[in-house]
Amino acid sequence: MAQKQRRDVSDRLWLESLIESFEATSCGDGRAVPCDRALLTATREHLEIHKGPRDGERKVRLVHAA
Repeated sequence: MAQKQRRDVSDRLWLESLIESFEATSCGDGRAVPCDRALLTATREHLEIHKGPRDGERKVRLVHAA
């Protein structure tokens, strides 16, 4: 019974933390910041590489540096 009560408390704390995180991110402050175009371009290029080659394109082997 004590273990169930501890789990209930930890579940409630986790849920409260999640709700606080959602409330903090829903504030309008972060949405007004403009995005860096270079960062967006680099992100798009990165995502294109990981989608894989299209038909007719040569296959590229990706190697990650350690």
